[in-house]
Amino acid sequence: MDPYNASALQLQKNLLNLRLERDRLRREGKDKEADELAEPIAKIEAVIQQLPDSFKPVTLQ
Repeated sequence: MDPYNASALQLQKNLLNLRLERDRLRREGKDKEADELAEPIAKIEAVIQQLPDSFKPVTLQ
């Protein structure tokens, strides 16, 4: 696996972990902490959305 795809896969894993943590915090009623995670998650997702398709490896959702 080339370094670009390895990095993309790690980014996807990190994003998934952030989403899971945010959802866990919401279930526990820790809305303030969940909201703090929601902002970086949204920023990462926005950056990924703006990438041209040619730069999006198949590992990114």
